[in-house]
Amino acid sequence: MAESGAERNRLPFAALAFGLAAALSSWNPLAAPFGLVVGLAAVVLSLRALRREGRRDVAAGALAASVIAVVASAVVLAVSAGIGGGELRGTPVVQTPGREGVASELEGAAERTKDARERARRELDTLEPAPQPPRRERPGGAR
Repeated sequence: MAESGAERNRLPFAALAFGLAAALSSWNPLAAPFGLVVGLAAVVLSLRALRREGRRDVAAGALAASVIAVVASAVVLAVSAGIGGGELRGTPVVQTPGREGVASELEGAAERTKDARERARRELDTLEPAPQPPRRERPGGAR
């Protein structure tokens, strides 16, 4: 069945591309929000493509990929947020130091900057105080 360029229906293919993009982004906690949003958009596109004539097989495949991507993204987001009782395995992205590590780091930074802070304090003490703007009196003599 030959179709002219104006009659070609590209919506199922666009929906499929969006669905595949959402599916590829749904597995990673950092990309799962993108997968969720793009997956929802792909579901809408797929449903619109199913209502049109032609290429319903592509639209159905796009709908399936989109729904799977939305569900997978939602599960990944829920597990990474600690909802659903799932525990994350592996090394955390951000390592949190213990109290001792923080205290020793702060003491080291204070020691390294002690001379510069004292020099800055002496320089500030030697400066003349900046002139204060004149105070305006309120009506009735109250300040």
